[in-house]
Parts: sequence; structure tokens; C-alpha cells
Amino acid sequence: MDKKILLTIEGSHKDENGENIKVQLITEGRLFQENGVYHIEYEESEISGIEGTTARISINDNAVSFERTGTSYSSLLFESGKKYAKSLLTPYGAVQMEIYPTQIEHALGDTEGKLNLKYQIAIDGKSTGTNELTFSYK
Repeated sequence: MDKKILLTIEGSHKDENGENIKVQLITEGRLFQENGVYHIEYEESEISGIEGTTARISINDNAVSFERTGTSYSSLLFESGKKYAKSLLTPYGAVQMEIYPTQIEHALGDTEGKLNLKYQIAIDGKSTGTNELTFSYK
């Protein structure tokens, strides 16, 4: 299976003060399966600020990886019950980022599907709030 999809990406960030910021993006994407793992791929746009970058989400039973390649590169791993830590080099120096997944849910099929990730991020040990990403396709 390898097909074009209409992908809706919804994100929210709730900071330590309870303020909630929400964003939504609707774009064309590609859905395919390799070795029992679903992959969703789409091109980042000028709106995201990283035009020329391809994003790929790979979903298996209890883990989700999110990788960007092209003009921008990043990779994140969401695994149930596991903390993901990574050093990031910024113009201001290196920082330590940690991701704590609190929920990974998915219902994926050949014609439609949904992936929901809830997680917390800490930068240099300080929580930045709670985040949620939902990817749905038709």
C-alpha cells in the first residue's frame, strides 16, 4: 500500500501558567506500510518555517518516531513509559531536551486513521508545559 492522503495535523501547547496555544495544518501527504509499520510522510511548507523539509512519522505498536530531513533535520522518539533525552545545539549553546510521552494512541487503516500523542517537554530540566499532537488522514 502506498497512497496519497489528506493529512490534518493539530497541535496544542499548554504552558505552566495554563495558557493554551493551538495550531492546525491541512496538507497532502503519503501513507505507506513497510514490514508492518505505518509511515506518514509530508512536505513542510513556508508556513512552518522549514520549507524544503520532508517529515516522516513511523508508527508501530508502542512507539512513534518523527523525523525531519532536508533543509532542516530533527528526530524525536515517543515510546510508552520511556523518557527520550537529546542534546540540541542552539545559537546560544547546547541545551538538554527531554520528552516524556504520557499517551500514545493510534487507530490506523488503509483508508483513514488517527494518531494522538500527549507529552511533556523539559529543557535543561525545566518543564515547558504539556503538548498534544494529533495526526488524522483520509
